[in-house]
Amino acid sequence: MTVQHTDNPTVGQDSSQDSSRQLSKPSKAPPPMQADQRPPIERGAHLLALSTLKNAEIPFVVAGAYALHLYTGIYRDTKDLDLFLKREHVERAMEALGSMGFQTKMHDPVWIAKAYANDEYFADLIFSSGNGVAIVDDHWIDEAHPGVIHGLPILVAPPEDIIWSKAFVCERERFDGTDINHLILARGKQMDWKHLMRRFDPHWEVLLAHLTFYRFSYPGQRDHVPRWIWDELLERARNQHNEPEKKKLCRGMLIAKGQYNVDVEHWGYSDARLEEIATFRDYQEPKKG
Repeated sequence: MTVQHTDNPTVGQDSSQDSSRQLSKPSKAPPPMQADQRPPIERGAHLLALSTLKNAEIPFVVAGAYALHLYTGIYRDTKDLDLFLKREHVERAMEALGSMGFQTKMHDPVWIAKAYANDEYFADLIFSSGNGVAIVDDHWIDEAHPGVIHGLPILVAPPEDIIWSKAFVCERERFDGTDINHLILARGKQMDWKHLMRRFDPHWEVLLAHLTFYRFSYPGQRDHVPRWIWDELLERARNQHNEPEKKKLCRGMLIAKGQYNVDVEHWGYSDARLEEIATFRDYQEPKKG
C-alpha cells in the first residue's frame, strides 16, 4: 500500500517564527513499513468490498488498520476493513455490497453498518464516531490521500480526521491514544493543525489530553506539534473555570461509556451524549423494556 506524500506545512495563527522553522525543514520520510501478513482470502474479501463500492461510484475513504499501516508503517492483524462514508450513502453502499453476496446490516444507527463476506472477514461502513461527534462529511473525501490497497487505487482518510475520530476511544478495553501518537510522530509536520483545532471545538480538552500523552511519549519530537497549538490550548485551560449549570453533566460518556456508566446510572449525572450531541440523541436505538 502506497501513498503520494505532499508537503503541507500549516502556518500558525500567531507564530510566524514556528511556521518559518517548519518551512525550512524537509518533510519527514515515511516510516519503515511492516509486511502485510493478511492471508489471500482476507485480501480477496477486502478487495471485493473496495472494488464494489468504487464500481458503484459511492464516495468513501479507507481508515482503520490499512490507514495506520500507510501513515505509520505499523501492520495490525484485524479482520475488518474500515470504510468511512457519509450517512446519506450508507444505504446505497449496503445495497451494492449485498448484490455481491455480502450479508449487510445496520449495526448501530448512530455510527456504523456492517457487511460480512463470511463469519470471519467483514467491512465496517462508518459514518460517525460512536458518540455521534466525529461525523463523516465532505472533508473526509475532499482532503483524502491517494493510496493503493492490494493493487487497487483508493482514497485514504486524512490523518487529521482519523485523529479526531480516534480521540474519543478511551475505553478500558480499547484506547486509541497510541495510534494518535504514532500518527503525529509520522505525519505531524505535514498535518493541517488549524483544521484539527476546528474539528475539536468544543471538545478541545480531549485534544489537549492526547497531545500531552504525545509529548510524554516522544520527548525528542515534541516539535511535531506546532508551538501555537500549545499556546492556544494552555491559555484556554488557564482561563477555564467551573460551569455551575453543568454541575451534574458527565462528558466522560463521550470518551468511555463503559467506564462512566456508573456516573449516569448511580450518581445522578446526565449523559453528555444526550444533552449535547444532537446526532447521538436523534439516532440512538431506543432501550428495550
